[in-house]
Amino acid sequence: MTNPEFKWKHFAPETILWCLRWYGLTPMSYAKLSDMLAERGISVNRSTIYRWFIEYAPALRKKLRRHQFIRTDSSWQLDETNVKVKGKWHYLYRAIKKQAETLDFYFSHKRNKAAAYQFLRCCLRHYGLDNQPKTLNTDKHSSYANAIARLKKEGRLRADIERRQVKYLNNGIEFDHAPIKKLVVATGGFKIRKRAWSTIQGFDSLRMLSQGQFDFWLRYDERKTLVRERSAFMNRLFNIEVIYQ
Repeated sequence: MTNPEFKWKHFAPETILWCLRWYGLTPMSYAKLSDMLAERGISVNRSTIYRWFIEYAPALRKKLRRHQFIRTDSSWQLDETNVKVKGKWHYLYRAIKKQAETLDFYFSHKRNKAAAYQFLRCCLRHYGLDNQPKTLNTDKHSSYANAIARLKKEGRLRADIERRQVKYLNNGIEFDHAPIKKLVVATGGFKIRKRAWSTIQGFDSLRMLSQGQFDFWLRYDERKTLVRERSAFMNRLFNIEVIYQ
């Protein structure tokens, strides 16, 4: 049974989601993915796979968010990395927890106090004051200080939170950028900001899935079935039941 809110465009929905997983987790081109399908007797133009990813990646992010386990953590690491769109730099803000789990991400055409505020506000939206971290590790950009002060004033951020700007404490988030940047480079570049953001949502969401952040929703936890279970879980998010042996 498929979700009526999605039109699967005459292709099996599990095939579409299979393409999302492979493209979102490995640095390959749409053309190579099209060739992989051709080997399996499925003819799909690379431009079609591109449209699938742009359309369904944001939907995947929303569905995974509903299944994300919210737990208290003592510290978060926040940082931004640059992504070029049509020759201009944009900024991907990302946050991870102490255990290196991706917390949230935000895409902006500017690196300023407004962007830092919106990013941190997104990170906090599912956390009450009692569940927020005690420490935020950031770089030395002044925009974070402004965002933190504003959120405290609005009552969205605990008053006793500590901001630390020690470079080595943010090594985790710096390292965590690398897999996403590798996927971005493999795209060959972005020309439209909206499509760049849709693609990045797919990359980061699928990274969260591969990190095991949703494994507590799986039906089985045996290591030999883990990859297939994560694949089946993603299909179930779209109301697609795929049974495997």
